[in-house]
Amino acid sequence: MKKWIFRGIVFFTFAVLFTQCRTKEKPTEVTIEKFPQSSLDSTQKSEEQLEEERLKTITSIKFDKEVYDFGTCIEGDTVRNTIEFVNTGKLPLVIDQAYGSCGCTVPKYAKEPVQPGQKGKIDIEFNSDRRVGANTKSVMIQANTNPPITVVNFSINVKESKKKKSSWF
Repeated sequence: MKKWIFRGIVFFTFAVLFTQCRTKEKPTEVTIEKFPQSSLDSTQKSEEQLEEERLKTITSIKFDKEVYDFGTCIEGDTVRNTIEFVNTGKLPLVIDQAYGSCGCTVPKYAKEPVQPGQKGKIDIEFNSDRRVGANTKSVMIQANTNPPITVVNFSINVKESKKKKSSWF
């Protein structure tokens, strides 16, 4: 008796699914003629106005190099380096945030705006623990610039430490 109830439920489920898959509704077509031209124009104007306002508040940033060389260190060392940049725009440059490409890279920056033509700096701290070999890391800077995120890269060669660490800890 239980087998027949189970078979009935399975049959009913497949029947419902099969009939649901066979009924297809015609897709509704949306054409641009259905919308009034004035609403399209106003949407386009508001997007253009937003872009104009955004362009009034952005500036530009310039770094000396695309990739900075931090040299060589021994595994386990913490390397600190400072990278300078120039505000090449006409407005004060404000860094919203800066973050590294991984947890081993920590950037720090001043919260005060950098005036046009002035230099600013970003302090980068790199933890070389378990990073033996050639490393290239990135720091992303989000600011009121165009583009809004600027990427700065650095390379460092990490030599293996003489003292071996236990692989269990």
